[in-house]
Amino acid sequence: MSQSGICHAPDSAHYQRTTRFTAYASLQSCLDAGGRLPKNYIADKQDASPYYREDWPHWLDADSDCQDARAEVLIQQSQTQVSYSDHRQCAVSTGSWLDPYSGKHFSNDDDLDIDHIVPLKFAHERGGAHWSRSEKARFANDFDNLLAVDDGLNQAKGAKGPTQWLPPAQSYHCQYLARFNYVMSKYNLTYTAQEQAQIVQIQRRCV
Repeated sequence: MSQSGICHAPDSAHYQRTTRFTAYASLQSCLDAGGRLPKNYIADKQDASPYYREDWPHWLDADSDCQDARAEVLIQQSQTQVSYSDHRQCAVSTGSWLDPYSGKHFSNDDDLDIDHIVPLKFAHERGGAHWSRSEKARFANDFDNLLAVDDGLNQAKGAKGPTQWLPPAQSYHCQYLARFNYVMSKYNLTYTAQEQAQIVQIQRRCV
């Protein structure tokens, strides 16, 4: 939303030229906050594009070594040498992982999910909906955004951001928020104004 109260979507000619603005996750959230559309504006159909997980290819084997992104995260984050479930060493079976969300240790990969710290759907709704498929794949397989955690906690988190969900281990809250913010900044994703205000409040507890 520009200072004059006009909501500019990514397909608007003024979107890149507006330097002083309040960022919103979508055109609709800007309008809901009291903004208005430019005169004669016709909305791009992509503004309301639905989220489909299959549009974000993940667990890719980018270096063609048979170990996909999930396996490589498990290998990198294990505190001991991992074992494999196949002779080619493609799929990880056991290791030693500390889940920072719960503070618990795990030895079996079946008990772990690879969490997207910034969830795919969250990214979609805050700027990623207009990315190309290759850009979505890059995001979905970026090790900066991947963490081996308790599968139950990953499912409980779902697509929630830090204003709706924080890890049960309070000692990890500040580091979690720092990583979440880093990924948001790395991919030029924007919180809603309400989310940003709440995050500032959370960050004050980390000083």
